[in-house]
Amino acid sequence: MRPRLLCSFVLFVAFALLPLPTYSFGMEKGGAAPKDDPALQSTLSYEGASSIAYSLLPELAKAFLTKSGVAFGNIGDAGAGTGFKAVIEGKVSLGGLARPLYENEKAAVAAWQIIGFDALGVLVHPSNTVNSLTRAQLKDVYSGRITNWKDVGGADQAIVVFTEQLNSNKATLAVIKELVLDGGAYGPVKEREYYMDCVWAVEAEPRGITSATISLHRSKVKIVAVEGVLPERAHVASGKYLLSRPLVLITMMPSGNVRKFFEFVLTPEGQAIVSKDFVPVKATQ
Repeated sequence: MRPRLLCSFVLFVAFALLPLPTYSFGMEKGGAAPKDDPALQSTLSYEGASSIAYSLLPELAKAFLTKSGVAFGNIGDAGAGTGFKAVIEGKVSLGGLARPLYENEKAAVAAWQIIGFDALGVLVHPSNTVNSLTRAQLKDVYSGRITNWKDVGGADQAIVVFTEQLNSNKATLAVIKELVLDGGAYGPVKEREYYMDCVWAVEAEPRGITSATISLHRSKVKIVAVEGVLPERAHVASGKYLLSRPLVLITMMPSGNVRKFFEFVLTPEGQAIVSKDFVPVKATQ
């Protein structure tokens, strides 16, 4: 993780205001045969979604070490696609995706588990007068069919779309492509390496728009409602907010210390850590 990502962020307050329904989740068996590796069991490692790598794994790993004596080594942030590949190839103990696991992916891993819920916020510059976009409008913005803010109720100025690198296999790109673009192509965008680079770009660009996890929401950007719904905690948990997404751990080694870690994340202590920045799958006290 780059040093500047350790800076202080202001969390989206509404994300922690409303009560959650109770969920009962646990490790689910995938379609692939387990492939245990003693080296990857003795010291755990992670590759995958950067939102999990930045916001969850450091504290979860520290708490798990205190509880079990088992440490994490490398915690990678290369994205969901890279994490999935690393797990399948036996390079890491577990991976993380900030999106639903596809059926073919469930068949390719030995086990998977939902540990919480996140949401992608649609972020614009605070001077932007647009407060809500429909799904159709958002699709037209990301596909390049709408290129001026005046066409969605804003000022007469060009829209500048910021995304992570389109070839990066990041979960944010996949969620927008599936839930907003209906599998279609992105239009013209300005690509940045990390999602926080996109957020910082929108802070400096009054015409900008991007989508990023609201777990690291900053006060210098504005969250736009989608279909009139903001990514508040209850809306994320219920799925009412369009860009809600699960946080998923995957592994080829559903035993030993990996299983213990999966189980730990769903304990009250683990879910309390999840609830700091995300929506837990189990209600916390």
